[in-house]
Amino acid sequence: MDASAAPQHANGQPNGHTTDLSQVLHALQAIYDPSSNNDTRRRATEFLEEAKRHPEAPSHGHTLACDQTQPAQLRHYGLTMLEFSIRYNWEDFSEEQGNALRNYVVGLAQNVSAEDPVYLRNKVAQLWTEVAKRSWGAEWMNMDEQLVELWQTSLHHQAVVLYVLETLSEEIFNREDTTAGLRSSDLGRACVEIFTPTAVLTEHLPTRDKSLNVRYGDEGWLKRLCDNLSWCLSQDYQNQGAVKLNAIKTLNALRACMPWVIPKAIAAVQVIDHACKALGVPVVELQVAAVDVMQAIYTRHHLHDEEFVELVCPMFTPDNVSLLRNVYNWTLADMNINELDEQKYILCKKLSELANSLGLFIEQKPQQIPEGSDLPGIFQFLFDVVRNPSLVVSIPVLHCWTKLLRSRIVRESTVVTQMVGGLLETCCARLVRYEVFPEDSDDITILFLNEDIDTVPERHAFLGNYRRFCADVIDVLVRRTPVEAMEHILAQATSTLQSLYNEYPPFQPQNFTKHSAPVLKVDTQVTVIDAALKGYLKWLSTHGDEPQEDERKRTALEDSFEQWGRQLLQARFDDPEIAKKIIQLMSTFSTKALPDRPTFALSFLEYMLTVRLADNPAYPQYADAVKDLERICSLEMQKLAMKFADDFMNVYESLERKVNEMMADPTTDDRQRMAYQAFLFIIIHRCSNLDRESQENRMRQLLTQVKDAWQNSEFTNSVSSFQAFCNSLGMGRLPEFLSASNFRGVQDWSEQPLSSDGQAMQASILEHSQHLPLRLTKTLLAASTEKLRDGSAAYESAARLWAEVIPVLLPNLLQLVSHAQAFNDIETNWSHLPPELQQVIQRVLTDRFWQAGISTESRDDFFARVSGSKSTYEGFASTVRGTVRQIRESSYYILYSLTRFKDFFYGIADLPGPLSQALFGHAHALTAHHLSVLLTVSTHLIEGCPSRLRGQFLPAMIQGLFRELNSKISKEWDEVSQQVVTSGENDNLTDEMKTESILRQLTSSSVTLVAVLLDSRQEFARLDGDQRKEGPPICDFIFSATEVLEPILLFCNTCIRVRDTRSVNTIVRALRMILPRFKEKSPIRDYFCNEILKNAIISLHEPYFVDSQKDLASLIAGIIHLDDEIPRSIILSLPGMGDHSRVDKKLAKLRSVNRTDDRQQRSIVLDLLSSVRGVSIHEQGKMERAKPKKKSAFQEQYMSIEPSANTIVRGTSPGLEGVAGMFDA
Repeated sequence: MDASAAPQHANGQPNGHTTDLSQVLHALQAIYDPSSNNDTRRRATEFLEEAKRHPEAPSHGHTLACDQTQPAQLRHYGLTMLEFSIRYNWEDFSEEQGNALRNYVVGLAQNVSAEDPVYLRNKVAQLWTEVAKRSWGAEWMNMDEQLVELWQTSLHHQAVVLYVLETLSEEIFNREDTTAGLRSSDLGRACVEIFTPTAVLTEHLPTRDKSLNVRYGDEGWLKRLCDNLSWCLSQDYQNQGAVKLNAIKTLNALRACMPWVIPKAIAAVQVIDHACKALGVPVVELQVAAVDVMQAIYTRHHLHDEEFVELVCPMFTPDNVSLLRNVYNWTLADMNINELDEQKYILCKKLSELANSLGLFIEQKPQQIPEGSDLPGIFQFLFDVVRNPSLVVSIPVLHCWTKLLRSRIVRESTVVTQMVGGLLETCCARLVRYEVFPEDSDDITILFLNEDIDTVPERHAFLGNYRRFCADVIDVLVRRTPVEAMEHILAQATSTLQSLYNEYPPFQPQNFTKHSAPVLKVDTQVTVIDAALKGYLKWLSTHGDEPQEDERKRTALEDSFEQWGRQLLQARFDDPEIAKKIIQLMSTFSTKALPDRPTFALSFLEYMLTVRLADNPAYPQYADAVKDLERICSLEMQKLAMKFADDFMNVYESLERKVNEMMADPTTDDRQRMAYQAFLFIIIHRCSNLDRESQENRMRQLLTQVKDAWQNSEFTNSVSSFQAFCNSLGMGRLPEFLSASNFRGVQDWSEQPLSSDGQAMQASILEHSQHLPLRLTKTLLAASTEKLRDGSAAYESAARLWAEVIPVLLPNLLQLVSHAQAFNDIETNWSHLPPELQQVIQRVLTDRFWQAGISTESRDDFFARVSGSKSTYEGFASTVRGTVRQIRESSYYILYSLTRFKDFFYGIADLPGPLSQALFGHAHALTAHHLSVLLTVSTHLIEGCPSRLRGQFLPAMIQGLFRELNSKISKEWDEVSQQVVTSGENDNLTDEMKTESILRQLTSSSVTLVAVLLDSRQEFARLDGDQRKEGPPICDFIFSATEVLEPILLFCNTCIRVRDTRSVNTIVRALRMILPRFKEKSPIRDYFCNEILKNAIISLHEPYFVDSQKDLASLIAGIIHLDDEIPRSIILSLPGMGDHSRVDKKLAKLRSVNRTDDRQQRSIVLDLLSSVRGVSIHEQGKMERAKPKKKSAFQEQYMSIEPSANTIVRGTSPGLEGVAGMFDA
C-alpha cells in the first residue's frame, strides 16, 4: 500500500520516540508473565497504550495482525491498534486515509483462517462494524457485495459475516450506540435495503429512496440467513461443531433483525417455519436460539391483522402446537432440582415466555385465528406450563391466564371450561406465603426459588407478583361462575379450618410463632377467599341480561356467606395470629359482601367485643400478638361503625353500656379506651337518623376533651422549653442516669441487665408519655375523616367542629414537634455534656432496624431479639428514642389529618412561618430514615394546599424542606462515598449497606416530589378526579415564584451527582422537561447553563453513571440550545477539548439537526464529549458494566423492586483525574 495513503494520527509522535514492534511483543509477554511484578506490568501497559497513539499505529497494527507467524496475543494487540485509530481518530483522517484503513479491515476479514482463534476472528468482525458505522452508505458503497463474497468463501468467513450482521442490527436499531446514532437514519435505511428481498421492497415499499446503491443481489440477507439455516440443519450438525455453531450464529443474526425488519419480509422468507425446524432438533443450544428468534418477532408492538395471521397464526397449526408441547415435555422429562440440566431448564423458561406471548395474541385477536388452528392444544400447553413446579417457569403463563380469562371467547370455550377446576386448584394451592419458609426447606417450590432468585428483596417482589396473579385468576373465575366457585372455595376453607391441628400439637402460648404451619394454612385460605370476594363484588356490579336470575344467585350467595360466617364465629381460636386473620376476613364479609345484613354485623361486633385472649408477659412475642389482635378488633369495629352507623344507632344505648363496661375494666389500657370512644364517636358522626344539633352536641362533648387537653396550663408549661419537655417525659435527669449506670463502659447493651432504678425510670417514661393528648387527638381525627368525601354532610359537620379545636391545638403541637426533633440535636441541646456522654446520647438515639436482603438475621429473629431485650440497657435506650420518635410521628399524623379541613387549616394567616420552623428548624439532626417520615408529611402538606392559598402557605414550607433535603442528602452521600474509599476488610458492611439503602430511599422519595412539583402530568397522575378540578397545577405557582423555585433547583443540581441511578434519571428528566420555560436571559437560565451543565458533564464522565448517560446527554443537549456562549465556553474548558473548530462544528451540527430526534441529539453530545485525554468515557462506562445476570427481561419484570442498595461497591472507580475537579477554576 502506498505509504502516503496509510492513515497516521494527526497528533504527532508521542514523547519523540519511535515504536519498535519487537518491544510490543516484550511488553505483552511482561503483562502475561506470572513472574512479572506490578510495576513491570504497569510500565508495559503504559507502553502499549502509548504505542496505539503512534502516528504509524494503523500501519503497525495491520502488519502485526496480518502476520500469522506471530503469537495470537500480539496479532490481537495489532487489531486493538487499528481499533483505537478507528474509534478515536477517524474524523482526523482524510478520505484517502479512511479508505486505506477500511481496506486494511476488509483484507483482514478476507484472510481469516480456520486456524485463527475465535476471538481474533470476532475482533476483525468488530472492526468491520466500527468502520461500517462511520462510512457505510457514504464513502463505503460496496460493503454488501464484499459481505456476500465472504459469505460464499467458507464457514469461518460466514462467522465473520454473521457477527457483522448481528452487531449492525443491534447497534443501529436495538441499542443506544453513539456512533451509529450519529448516522442512524442513513444506516437504518441501508440495513432495510440489504436485508429485505427485492421483491418485498418493490411491492411493499415502492416509494422508498431507490438511490442508495448499497445492496448486492436480489435475495437479501434474510433469505440468505434462512437458506443457510436450512443447509446447516441438513448436515450432521450434532457431530460437526462448526456447522452447529454456524446454525446458532445464523439464528442469532435473525433474532437481532426481527424487531425492525418489515413483517412482510419475515413472512416472505418463512422465518417462522425455519425457526420451528430448528426448535425441532435435539440440540438445546439450537432450540434456545430458535425460541429467541420467535420471541423477537412476538414481542414486536402493533402487529396488524394481516401480519398477525401471517406471523403468529402459523404457531397455532396442529404440527407446531404439537412441536411446542413435545419440546416442553422433553425439558421436563428428567428435570431434577438436585441435578438440574441448566441448558434444558433455560429452554423450559424461554418456552414459557414464548407461551405467554402466544397466549396474549389469542386474547387480543381471537376472531382472527383461522379455522383448523389447534387452540385446544395451545390452551392445554398453557395449562401444563402454569402448573410447572418452578414458579419462575410458571409465572409468565400465569400472568397470561389473568388476561386470557377476561376474554369472553376464551372463557366460554369448551376446552377452557374444562380447565377451570384445575386452574382454581393450582392458584389456591400457590397462595402460600413461600417467603416465610425456612431457607433449608425441602419443599420443591422453595428449592426452585433458591435456584432462580439470588436476593431476598427480589424473591419477595417475585412472590408478591405471583400471588397477585393467582388472586387475579381466582377473581376472574369467581366472576365467571360465582355460585359454583364460591361453594368450592368455602368448602375447602371449612375443611382446612376443621383440621388445622390434625398434624400438629394443640396451640400453646409458649410455642407461639407468627408463621407457624397452622397460621400459614389459615393465611392461604383467607387470601383465597379475599380474592374470591373481589370477584364476587365485580360480578355484582355487572349484573347481566338476566337480572332476576342474577338476583336469585345473589340472595343464595349472601345466605351461604352469612351461614358460613356464623359457623366460623362459633369457633374459638387461641392463636392470636389466626384469630386476627379470621376477624379481618369476617370484616370483609360484613362490610363488603353482606352490607345489607346488619344482624350479621351486630353478631360479628359482639364476637369482637368478647374476644379476650389472656395476655402473658412471660412470652413476649405472644403478648405482642395479643396486643395486635386487640388493635385489629378496634379497627374492624370502627369500620363496622362507618358502614352500619344507622343500624348501630338504633341499639346505641345498649352498645354504649357494653362499651362503658369494657372501658371500666382495669385490664383495658388507654389505647383501647380511646378506640372504644372513637367507635361511639363514629356511630354518632356517621348516622343519618339523628338531628344535626343533637349529633354535633354529642360530638362536641368528645372533642372538648381534646381541646381542653391541648390548652391545659400544665401541658402548656411542659412544652414551653426543651428542658421542661424532657422533664414532662420523665427524662429530666437522663444524662445523670446514663452516667451513673456506666452506659459508656458497656460494649454490648443488649447483654447488660437494667437495674431496678433503670426499670422504674423506663416505666416512668412510658407512663408520662401516655399523658400527652396525642393518642386521643389522633384517634378522633381518624374517626372524623377516614372514608369521608369532601363536601359530604358528615365531612362538613366534622370540619365545623374541628375548626373550633385547630387554633387551640396548633401552638402547643408545633412546640411539641420542635422539641421532639430537637431531642436528636446533639450540638444544640446536649453540647453542655462531656464528649463521652454526648457519644452515649448519640448511641441511645441510634435506631435498630431490619432490612430485607441486608440484615443477616430473619425478620422474626430480629423482632424476637428486640422484644427479648426490653429489660436491658438496649431496651432502655429503645424506650427513650422510641418515645420521642412516637411523639414526633404522632404529631406529624395530626398535622397530616388537619390538612383534610382545607381552609380551616391552610387559611390560618400566621401558620406557615412557625410551622416551617417547627418542622425544619432541627431537621438537620434527624437521620435519613426519620427525615423520610418528615418528607412524607411535608409532601402531604404541600400537595394538599388549596390553589388560592399557595402564595401564603407554600414559600416557607418549600424553602425549609428543600434547604434541609439539600443539606442532608449532599452531606450523607459525601459520607457514603468517603466510607467506600476508606473502608477496610473488617468494617461493618451490613451497617454501611443499611445506611446507603435508607439514603437511596430518601433520595428517591425527594426526587419524586420534585418531579410532581415541576411537572403537572406527574401531579395530576397522583390526584383523584375531584382534586384535579381544584385549580391550576402547582408547577404554575412554583415557576411564578423565583424564591420557591431556587431551592428546588439547588437541590436538583445536588441530585445530578448522587450515586443512585434511578434518582439521577428522574431528576435529569424533570430538568430536561422544564428547559423550554427559560429561553429568555435570566439568572435561572444562567444557572442551568453553568452549574447544572457542569454537574451533568461530570456525571456523564464517571463510569458509575453509565446507565444515566442517555438522560444526561439529552439534558446537556437541551442546555446547549438555551445559550450560545456559556455552554460553549464550559465545554472548551474541558481537558482535551481545546480544538475550537471541532467543538464549534459539533455544536453547529447539534443546532442544525431535528430537535425532536432525541437519539441524534444525544449521539452528537456523547460524540462531542466522548474523550478526555483520549479515553472514551462512554466506552469506559460500557466496560464497567456488571456481567449480565442470567435473568431474562421477562423474569426481571416479575422481580423488580423499589430502589434500595443491597450491595455496596468497595474501593474507587478507575478515575479520570481532572474531570471531577475540572471546573474548580
